[in-house]
Amino acid sequence: MNRTVSLRVLFAVFLMLSFTWTVNASDEASGSLRKCKGEVIIERNGTVVTALEGAPVYSRDTVRTGADGSVGIIFKDHSRISLGPNSRLELKEFVFKPALRQFSMVNRLAKGVASFVSGKMTKLSPEAVVLETPQSVIGVRGTTYNIKVD
Repeated sequence: MNRTVSLRVLFAVFLMLSFTWTVNASDEASGSLRKCKGEVIIERNGTVVTALEGAPVYSRDTVRTGADGSVGIIFKDHSRISLGPNSRLELKEFVFKPALRQFSMVNRLAKGVASFVSGKMTKLSPEAVVLETPQSVIGVRGTTYNIKVD
């Protein structure tokens, strides 16, 4: 009897863990961090994740730099964003599925300085790349831009 109950409990735990792994595996990384210097952190689902060279970033992450911080983010479409000191960038959405013709990159620079170099998404679907700021929205149609938000 006890053995049957134990097996059922183990099976239930296995199912819950399998479901959790499946859900987490479906979240594809949007890109990864490069050239982390000074204080750089990632806010993800209400927690702070240490930002290390090569760390993945996902849609809905926020990347922040401290007074001595800077970081580069390279996205799956080879777009790049560099952040300077005291910056906060919200990665609101990233979808790059060329085979399905699905493209979307929406980021919000809440404060600080950023430099953007476009990748494949801007070439394939220029209207899909957007940068929001507290005061405006920028549609990226060219290849590079620099922006500062106080």
